[in-house]
Amino acid sequence: MIKQDYLIRMIQEIISVIVDALLRRKKCRREEWTEYDGLSRQILGFPTSRLADMDMQELTDRYKGDPNEMQKLELAAIIMLRLSDEMEADHLLRKSKLRQDGLALLKHVQKEGGNFSIQREQLIKLLETNG
Repeated sequence: MIKQDYLIRMIQEIISVIVDALLRRKKCRREEWTEYDGLSRQILGFPTSRLADMDMQELTDRYKGDPNEMQKLELAAIIMLRLSDEMEADHLLRKSKLRQDGLALLKHVQKEGGNFSIQREQLIKLLETNG
C-alpha cells in the first residue's frame, strides 16, 4: 500500500511539472527532464522515447488490469504531449500524431479514470482550442 501511494505521488508530481511547462510554454532545464525521464521510465516500464512509436490502443492494452492503470496512462499522455511540443516543425506528421494520441489518452483518463481533475480538464480545453 505504501509503495502504491508513493508511486501515485511520483506520477502526480511528474505530471504537474510537465503540465505546468506545457500550459505556460515554459522550458524546463535539461537536468529536470533527465530526472523526470528516468522516473517515467521506471514507472512506465520502457524508455519514454518509445512513446513516439506507440498509440493509444497499445498503451491501454499494456496497462489493462494494473492497479495504477489510469495514472500510468495519464503520465504517458503528458509525456506524448511534451515530446510533441519539443519536436521540430519538420516532423509535422509525427508531431501531430503524438499530440492527438496524447489528447485522446487524456480524455480517456478524464472520462474513465474515476477522478476529475481541473488541471487535466484545463489542458484538454487548451489543446482542443489550439488545434
